[in-house]
Amino acid sequence: MASSFWKGVVGVGLFALAHAAFSAAQHRSYMRLTEKENETLPIDIVLQTLLSFVMTCYGIVHIAGEFKDMDASSELKNKTFDTLRNHPSFYLFNHRGRVLFRTPEEEPSSVRNQQALPNPLRLRKLEHLH
Repeated sequence: MASSFWKGVVGVGLFALAHAAFSAAQHRSYMRLTEKENETLPIDIVLQTLLSFVMTCYGIVHIAGEFKDMDASSELKNKTFDTLRNHPSFYLFNHRGRVLFRTPEEEPSSVRNQQALPNPLRLRKLEHLH
């Protein structure tokens, strides 16, 4: 669990970012009133924005906890080859292959009667699997 100090750092950083955004909007509206639209933001607003952003990011990194190694071998060394890409939730045994790839003994009689036609292609009718 992250300490309350780092949560406080993130809170202060976010508050400072919001204050910098409000200051920038207020400065822009002031520049419109005085008809000086080509001037940039004052340096104090820019510095407040950058410092509060860095402070917020630093606090978030400490709240996030321990990072995992980027090296994949450290996580994969405990797995065997059989379990690397094994996803049992994707196993599906009720599919159309049962109908499409029947042996001639399993075909219904209506399909056998259609084989007498001079069509060189052997087409099968898909049936419901209920």
